[in-house]
Amino acid sequence: MERSHFLALWGTFIKWIVLGGSVGILSGSASAIFLKTLDAVTEVRLNHAWLLYLLPLGGALVSFLYMRYGKNSAKGNNLILEQIQQGNETIPLRMAPLVLFGTLVTHLFGGSAGREGTA
Repeated sequence: MERSHFLALWGTFIKWIVLGGSVGILSGSASAIFLKTLDAVTEVRLNHAWLLYLLPLGGALVSFLYMRYGKNSAKGNNLILEQIQQGNETIPLRMAPLVLFGTLVTHLFGGSAGREGTA
């Protein structure tokens, strides 16, 4: 193998290690922040049982935000599954904060929502 070919392969390897490591650090940090925030709102709910009575208002707020700002993000995880199968539409960036906020509000007021979709 020529030296230049070897150096090109080594450079490509290093590039992907750096890119993959960066993605891992960013996504791992985002997941850790999400889980810490989720634990915090759950702790607030456990300490203030009366928040359960505000669950309908929280649901209305989240629904309003999806209708007002979400556009096709309102499809939620179904949009992601459709894009995996068909790929004819982009997944809007606004979906991430909407899903995060919706999950946190739901947990704060005692609703039932999984962590998996947001994570």
